[in-house]
Amino acid sequence: MNIQNQRARDAIFAKLKSAPRQKETKPLPEWQAWHSENLNERTNRFVEKISASHAEIQYTREKTLDDDLSHCINHEGFKRILLGKNNPLTSRLKEGCLQSHIAVYDQAIETFKTSLFNEVDAGITFANAGIADTGTLATITGESEPRSLSLVPPTHIAIIRESDIVSHFSELMTTPFWTSAGWDTTPPTNLLLISGPSKTADIQQTLAYGAHGPKRLIVFLVKE
Repeated sequence: MNIQNQRARDAIFAKLKSAPRQKETKPLPEWQAWHSENLNERTNRFVEKISASHAEIQYTREKTLDDDLSHCINHEGFKRILLGKNNPLTSRLKEGCLQSHIAVYDQAIETFKTSLFNEVDAGITFANAGIADTGTLATITGESEPRSLSLVPPTHIAIIRESDIVSHFSELMTTPFWTSAGWDTTPPTNLLLISGPSKTADIQQTLAYGAHGPKRLIVFLVKE
């Protein structure tokens, strides 16, 4: 660095150091996580929040879930669908979606990476819980439902049961879903929190969807 540039840099730092400093004296606002004991209120807030993040909600019942999923796949024209290897709906979806190829994620990603990234239209997963406060799906990934099943295909179809919606994250940590796995003492290394489709913004704050993951999130909410 030449002498002229060094002097310019020193001048800039000198001005920054000599600039008056303001101290924030206002107390921080009190904050408390949203909470409700009422299932309908939790469901309504969950739907409101996740819809605001551009998720698409499909209401269904346990007895019609497979038919409603098949209708969605056929209506949207999804040709290649990927499911977790223990998905209980696999055989029914194969019967109801004759124009689609229903595949099971039962192999290492290295063996079908090209197909996963370039050919699969939608991945279907089950969410272990929903957080009403923020409109968030909580999913534990692993061998049965690998992380890439929900993060790679351009459309992610998530299934969540209404009874699994809790008020806030702290409440989630007290549920049997959490404590039965011992996560109250040893939290999971890979808890996937999903609040909408993948999105990003450039320096001009132009929002784009699907840059680093699914462009669409379709949530099948199983009413009970």
